[in-house]
Amino acid sequence: MTNNFERVLGKGGFGTVYHGYMDHTQVNLLMRVHHKNLTSLVGYCNDETKVGLVYEYMANGNLLNHLSDSRSSILTWEDRLRIATDTAQGLEYLHCGCKPPIMHRDVKSTNILLNENFQAKISDFGL
Repeated sequence: MTNNFERVLGKGGFGTVYHGYMDHTQVNLLMRVHHKNLTSLVGYCNDETKVGLVYEYMANGNLLNHLSDSRSSILTWEDRLRIATDTAQGLEYLHCGCKPPIMHRDVKSTNILLNENFQAKISDFGL
């Protein structure tokens, strides 16, 4: 699934993020939150000593990389506005669409991930 944890994508407050894949695997998991601007949990592994969460792959990494890395392409103002709007919609869902409301408590550019179309999704909200 993770190729022996070979490729590290990043590290956050809740642990290390590795690149992985799932082939022909069914994951039955009840999820508390579903929103287009929140990273989707696609599965988990629990071997009694460690728990691993499997999230959708976000091909364009986190927002900080695109704001501060000189090797990244510069985001247009239109892209920046769309990313801000996506992020606000995700937060609005956590605060108003979830019962009870979920407070993120750690919103920052490294917790805003971008998919292949640069759609922003909030991660690391620690359910």
